Amino acid sequence: MISFAYGYPSTDAFPMDTLRTISAKMYDEYPPDTFLQYSPTEGYAPLRELIKKRLAQYSGIESDDDVMIVSGSTQGMDLAVKVLCNEGDVVLCEDQTFSGAVKAVQSYGVTALPVPMDLDQESMDLDALEHILQTTPNVKMIYVIPTFQNPLGTSMSLDKRKALYEIAQKYDVLIFEDDPYGELLYTGEPIAKIKSMDTDGRVIYSGSFSKVLAPSTRLGFVMASGELMRKLIVAKQVVDSHSNYYWQVLLAEFIENYDFQSHVEYLKKLYRGKAKAMIDALDKIPSTTLRYIRPTGGYFIGCHMADDIDPERFYDLLSARHVAVIPGDIMSVTGEGYEHDFRLNFTRPSLSEIAEGIAIIGEVLEESRIGADTDGAFDPENYKELSLASARLEPAATAIVQ
Repeated sequence: MISFAYGYPSTDAFPMDTLRTISAKMYDEYPPDTFLQYSPTEGYAPLRELIKKRLAQYSGIESDDDVMIVSGSTQGMDLAVKVLCNEGDVVLCEDQTFSGAVKAVQSYGVTALPVPMDLDQESMDLDALEHILQTTPNVKMIYVIPTFQNPLGTSMSLDKRKALYEIAQKYDVLIFEDDPYGELLYTGEPIAKIKSMDTDGRVIYSGSFSKVLAPSTRLGFVMASGELMRKLIVAKQVVDSHSNYYWQVLLAEFIENYDFQSHVEYLKKLYRGKAKAMIDALDKIPSTTLRYIRPTGGYFIGCHMADDIDPERFYDLLSARHVAVIPGDIMSVTGEGYEHDFRLNFTRPSLSEIAEGIAIIGEVLEESRIGADTDGAFDPENYKELSLASARLEPAATAIVQ
C-alpha cells in the first residue's frame, strides 16, 4: 500500500537521539515532582514562556495574551466552542477544512456553516463571508486555517488576512486561527499571522507540536486574551486537568538547551524535498486531467479531477492498485459536493513511493474517464463506499482525518 492519506510525519522526522538524551537527563537530574506530578491546568510555566518567545521570534506574534498548553490543537478548538457557543449558534468554516474542528463544533449542537473558497486567491471568499454575516444570526466565531490549509494547501495573502480581520471587527465575531503547520515554510517568505494584527483580543491563535515534534506528545497550545483565557482554563480543568506534563517538561528542555529550531530547519529541508518530488510527479499529469494547488509549505496538496472523470471508477481502480488518498467529501463541512476532489499528503511517503504512487494516480485517472462504454450515472452510496475503502477509512461518521 502506498498511502498519501493521513497527515502523518515521516518516521525520519523524529529526533530520537535528542529525545533519548533529554529523557535520561530528566530521570537522572530532575526531582520526580518536577515532571511526574500533577501540573497546573494552563501548563508548565517555562514552556509557556518559551512558546511566547518563539511566537515573537519566528511568527511575528508579540502579544501580552497568555498561552495555555492543550492536548493537541483539536482540543483548543473544542474548548473554544464549549466556552463561546450555545446550542443553535453558528461557527463559520472554510467549506473544505479539518474534520476534527467541524466535529468539535457539531458535538455541542452548534452549526458549522461552510463559506466558499476563492481558490484563485487562496482564500475564503470574503464577499461570501460578509454576506453570510449580514444574513445569518448567532454567528459566534470564524474558524480558519490561513497558512498551508488542510486539505487544500492554500495560504491566504497578507491583504486577505487583513480584510478578514476587519470583517470580524465589523460584525463583532471572534476568529479561531488554527496554525498547526505554520513553521513548515518551504518556499517564499512567511506571511504575517492574523494574530499579529489583533488589537482587541478577537483572535484565538492555536498551534501544535504534533507536526514538528511527534503526534503522540498530544501537545498544542492556544493564545487568547484575558477573560476568555480564564474561561478556557476552567473548561480544560474539567476535561482533563492538564496535558501531558512529562512531555511538556521534555519539550521545554529541548527548546531551551538543545537547539529546537535546528530540528525545525531539518524538517523543512526534509519535507521541501518531498513536496518538490510530488509536485514534479503531478506536473507529468495533463492539467486537462488534474488540477492542483502548489503549496509553499505544510503537509498537503489539494487536487481536482476533470469533470469527465468518473469518481466511483477512480476510487475503485485506485484501491485495486493499492494507493490511498483522502476523498474531498471527507474534508467537506457538509460531507458532500467534492466528489472530484482529493487530498494528498507528501510528508509520510518515501520519495520512491511518491514517484510510483503519483504515476499510478495518473494512469487511473485516464482509465476512469467517462466514455461510450459507461452511462456516466453517479451512485452516491457506491461512491461513498468506494472512496472510504480507497482511503482505508471506516464508514463511521465519527472518524477524524488528520
